[in-house]
Amino acid sequence: MKGLKPWELAALAALTILFLAVASVNLGSLAMPSSSWQPSTAVASGAQEVLVVIDLGSVQQVNEIYVFLSDEKRTKFELYGDTSADDWRPFATFDKDPATHIHFCSWERIAIGNKSTSSLIFRFDASSSGEIGEFLILSAENEKIPPVNVTGSEGAQRLVDEQELITFPITQKYGAYFDEMYFVRTAQEHLNLEEPYEWTHPPLGKLIIGVGIALFGMNPFGWRILGVLAAAAMIPVMFLFGKRMFKSSLAGFIAAFLLSFDFMHFSLARLATGEIYLLLFSLLMFYFAFEYLSKREECAAETEEGGVKNNTSTSLFLSIVCFGLGFSVKWTALFGLIAVLTLVAVSNIQTKRPLLSDSKTILAGLLVSAAIYIATYIPYMLAGEGHGLIDIHRLPLYIGYLAEYLTSGTISISPLDSLTVFDLQLRMFGYHASIEATHPYSSPWWSWPLMLKPLWMYSNTLLGGKVSTIVLMGNPALWWGSIPALILIGALFVRNTIKKVEHERNFVFLFILVPFLLQWLSYALISRILFIYHFVANVPFMIFAVTYWLQLPFEKDWPSQRTGLIVKGFVIAFLILVAVLFFLFYPVISGYPVAYEYKESLRWLSGWVF
Repeated sequence: MKGLKPWELAALAALTILFLAVASVNLGSLAMPSSSWQPSTAVASGAQEVLVVIDLGSVQQVNEIYVFLSDEKRTKFELYGDTSADDWRPFATFDKDPATHIHFCSWERIAIGNKSTSSLIFRFDASSSGEIGEFLILSAENEKIPPVNVTGSEGAQRLVDEQELITFPITQKYGAYFDEMYFVRTAQEHLNLEEPYEWTHPPLGKLIIGVGIALFGMNPFGWRILGVLAAAAMIPVMFLFGKRMFKSSLAGFIAAFLLSFDFMHFSLARLATGEIYLLLFSLLMFYFAFEYLSKREECAAETEEGGVKNNTSTSLFLSIVCFGLGFSVKWTALFGLIAVLTLVAVSNIQTKRPLLSDSKTILAGLLVSAAIYIATYIPYMLAGEGHGLIDIHRLPLYIGYLAEYLTSGTISISPLDSLTVFDLQLRMFGYHASIEATHPYSSPWWSWPLMLKPLWMYSNTLLGGKVSTIVLMGNPALWWGSIPALILIGALFVRNTIKKVEHERNFVFLFILVPFLLQWLSYALISRILFIYHFVANVPFMIFAVTYWLQLPFEKDWPSQRTGLIVKGFVIAFLILVAVLFFLFYPVISGYPVAYEYKESLRWLSGWVF
């Protein structure tokens, strides 16, 4: 941030603080049920079922019950109300089997329908082994009905001993949702040096989540806060990137502004998975790559042979290291590295440098990246015996895997007592190469810029005609506006290339187009199900494309002052529109309770289901 003017610092601080303030609203509770009870203890002693009776003290109108599932195991019970001591009325059945319903530190709602009873009888099945953190009983007025007494199995009082921790309505604020079920659970396991549940992605994202848990506790705030801070850190990076790319502080501000009000950037910041960290490292990778390529052009003018100063190569090295960090979160960072290497190669060709002139710097960066990647598996290697780096005695087995993949395109990993880190990489590759799962909110790669099918991540129906819902999508003004912006930039670049016009912005155009296309079209080669969040690494380049056109009328060589004023007015109106849409859609991208009718009014396309 050195060398920034006071107004630049003030604008950046305002944007960043505003984002942090808005993103922190209902981010997550600092406490959740910690004392739990499980029926398996009683079942283990020989009982075929376990009864728990919650006495409400008098006849109450019970409308809903919320159950906090503390772990991933199966929870199964039948729920009854009473009319007399010997007369039970069935209210509901509850069965959350991990084979069909992934859950972890999450609230589940049971609709009762405003029925009268003076007690609630829970009959747990012998197969029910999951830990329950708390029962919350709601009246038709959306108020908690306090239990008077709990009888039945030993320790069952823990089912209602933390009522004060939760206030209504129940939203994502109080528990895990979507893929947090996998990432948060695994983050906690890494902290405890236990066998990890989620292994289909490298560990770094989960380790970062674990740092938040270690600092703030095992609660929603703890596992989400570092994602919000990572997203906030991107705002000044985006400013510096845009400023350097377009040589304009205003362009930097526009780019930072657009990122601050993008829906996907905001929603992923509040979701404890790996995507927000992947985006941060990807943005830094491209920032340092742009700094390197632009600096060496400046350095070329200062040397007779067009050589590059040693300190300039540091930026390329840092770019590759940032790739290593991103790759340690998700393998899809590889698409970004291919884009960086392509840009470096094109630059070498254009400036008549040896094609491999940067190979030593790139190799050094890749070696550090490999060291980072291996280091992220240290908690896994400490989790048990047989978790070393590689077992050379399994070399014939690895050769068999390679032969199988070359002939059939799939890998069937043989069951092993333990998996080394190398085995885990093969298992990871085999999983992604052969996955045949389906999902109602998956979407084809070509549809992402159009936002034809966003990803619905969370929903809860609340009393009073309200809902809490979270959908993952982009800001329509930005995403749809980026389509013509990118097409026009592509047309300009092609025209200048064909006519051999030495336009000073050709390099900028190339730096926008190559990463965007490579990080998007690469998914056309992938047959497994895809989701719109796979497009997240392209958000900065959509922003840069839009920023290029928005900053043009503010340049000194704009041809007409009169038309310039009109276009400047349009630019301001567009930025206002972006902000207005953000706050208009805020309830459905954050989980904030809102009227069902309001939520429905935001479903502009038939594929927008949330």
